[in-house]
Amino acid sequence: MPEEESDVLVNELRTRVERLELLLMIGRMMHATSDQEELINSIALAVGHYLDADRCSVFFHDREADELYTHLAVRTDGQVDDAILALEGQQIRIRADEGIAGSVFQSSEVLNVQDTRTNDRFTGGVDNKTGYETRSILCVPLKNRRDRNIGVLQLLNKQADPGYFTADDEIFVGELVEQIGDLMELILKRNDLEKRNARLEEQMQELSSIEYLVGDRTAINAVFRHNRRIHYWTGVAGLFLLALMAVTSIGMVHYDPWRKVMLAMHTGTIFGLGHRYYYFTDTVSILTLLICLSGLLMYVYPPLNRWLKRKKDQILKDKMRAAAEQAARERGQNGSS
Repeated sequence: MPEEESDVLVNELRTRVERLELLLMIGRMMHATSDQEELINSIALAVGHYLDADRCSVFFHDREADELYTHLAVRTDGQVDDAILALEGQQIRIRADEGIAGSVFQSSEVLNVQDTRTNDRFTGGVDNKTGYETRSILCVPLKNRRDRNIGVLQLLNKQADPGYFTADDEIFVGELVEQIGDLMELILKRNDLEKRNARLEEQMQELSSIEYLVGDRTAINAVFRHNRRIHYWTGVAGLFLLALMAVTSIGMVHYDPWRKVMLAMHTGTIFGLGHRYYYFTDTVSILTLLICLSGLLMYVYPPLNRWLKRKKDQILKDKMRAAAEQAARERGQNGSS
């Protein structure tokens, strides 16, 4: 066997052994840690470093918005630059059919772009947001065990010769995503669960505000039962005082002997309080005002309570309907997949 052919075979065998060792290492990593974020970050760094890629990013599919969003974007040499910092604390979102990532997600086929300047599907949208320049891309669909696409894995800018990703790189990354597909789905499900929990918290806050408006009906009813009693006896006292005022007024008008006595009662002179005080008249007037206000509350409360109850019931119905529709959509998507 010529020496050149022997060297080629040795290099091929060495490459296969290295890739098998990397896959075994990733398998050990998956069993050694329960921190999914740390695990996928370590896998991305290891794969990107092995393939001499400058960047490695993971896009997951948001089924509700039908968008792809960045779950992970790392520089594989461990350094941090402005392009990575631009992604921290925010998500880059693109349409599920936009650019290289969208094309791979829709077609479920691996796409190896040796020069982005010659590929019409490369839009450069993410580069515009981050300031990063993408020259070559290897993009692979991520699938779950039901063979449904859940996102894409993207390697950017091959650093070693020939300056772009090779067919062997495609085969290796394809084998890799088959191994980590379940892990990716677990992370995606956790993201979906976090979003649902956030929505539930918002709904609970809305319901709490309605509960606050409606209040504790037991306490409210108890208060208004006491208010009805107060209103009743205040009304009785007020009617008695009004009748007494009417009688004294008639006496003042028609009977001269009563006039001085009644006037003294109204002015308070008879009680030794002086002509500046009109306690009797003021007392009757204040009681009459309290009766009117209490009666107004008694008439306003029932319709207000009914309105608040209808409002709360309507919100509950809307939330239940939205939850049922969401569950139906998810069942339909799972069934179609």
